[in-house]
Amino acid sequence: MKNKAIAITLLASLSACATPPGQSQYGAAQVGQAVQSEFGTVVSARNVGITGQSSGLGGAVGAGVGAGAGSYVGDGSGGIWALAAGALIGMAAGAMAEQAASNSVGIEYVITMQSGVTLTIVQNQNKGDQVLGAGDRVIVQTSGGGYQRVLPAAALPTEIARPVGISVKDSAGPELLYGPPCPDGWEVCK
Repeated sequence: MKNKAIAITLLASLSACATPPGQSQYGAAQVGQAVQSEFGTVVSARNVGITGQSSGLGGAVGAGVGAGAGSYVGDGSGGIWALAAGALIGMAAGAMAEQAASNSVGIEYVITMQSGVTLTIVQNQNKGDQVLGAGDRVIVQTSGGGYQRVLPAAALPTEIARPVGISVKDSAGPELLYGPPCPDGWEVCK
């Protein structure tokens, strides 16, 4: 019982260490997804706290560990009460520990986009992410699911040549597909 409780506690601790999405960290579902990007300028930036989501795993692990600890106290009906009290105390402690581990710090950016629209975006701040300040040129990525990411754009060019397109022509000739061309263009003659 004691070894199982230790293993579950370690697994819960490791899952709480996952790095949330930020400037340089993408979630698995975001890989390979096209995102719309638009340039803008940071108007203001400030540090904020982000309240994480509790999965209930911390409370469940805490209840198991607390019940295991409580089972060593007392005999008979006293032992049952100690087990129940240990489970409740462990559940509360585990839930609080999970919540504290899932909380993070972030940055709230107010950005005026190239289109003139002003957006407020809160983004996780992970180790190594560049903190952007007022006046910084940025690119805002918007995914299909509505998630937005603010990235530094100072090193990106402000002007580029229009990409060269590609022309497609039929190698077999249009007459093989439609018959001989009409005198006034590529429409099928009646």
